[in-house]
Amino acid sequence: METLKNSRDFRRVVEGGHRKYLETIITYRLPNQEGKTRIGISVARKTAGGSVRRNRIKRRIREAIRRNAALVPAGEDIVIVARRGIETAAFGQIEKDIIRSCGGNPGEKGD
Repeated sequence: METLKNSRDFRRVVEGGHRKYLETIITYRLPNQEGKTRIGISVARKTAGGSVRRNRIKRRIREAIRRNAALVPAGEDIVIVARRGIETAAFGQIEKDIIRSCGGNPGEKGD
């Protein structure tokens, strides 16, 4: 699993990908030509405040992905955007949302 790093890749996935709204995150999924899974995580300052809090949220999301790596589909670019309230959410809720976002069909529209 690799990471999405540049803003052009993030924008391409967000604008062209299938989105799914969950309780703590929004996911955007777009098939890629490389056959590798690439994941990008975005936490806005407006969502969590300072860098220490934003990085803690990113670490929690990465850990939830690591624990459920077998469920993450291959050959897709995935952008995960943290929603308000994720900072106070239990880790189990974040993990549940990661499972729901990766386990579903990328063609499904979220709520």
